[in-house]
Amino acid sequence: MMHESNECEILKNQNMEMNKVNNTPFKAEDVNWDELAGIGILKDELEMSGELDTLLRGEKTKVMPLSLVLLGVDVVMDATLQLVRKDGEPLLEILGIKPVGQ
Repeated sequence: MMHESNECEILKNQNMEMNKVNNTPFKAEDVNWDELAGIGILKDELEMSGELDTLLRGEKTKVMPLSLVLLGVDVVMDATLQLVRKDGEPLLEILGIKPVGQ
């Protein structure tokens, strides 16, 4: 009987560890911040706005104003950001918000 209790406790601890890992599916060091800075998305700004933790949890950020440089073109838009996995690597999705009335 004592043996079964220990096994249950071990399984419970393993599940708790898995839950901790699942709460933040992304790590800040896994994201290519240099590449994102190249288009105008800065880690420091995300930290200051409180949205970095949201991203690392794999959730969408609140709507934020972005000023991006894409292929030499300035793009100003409101958008949400979300980290997703593509081929096992973190990929930042930028989801533009259509202005009201358009």
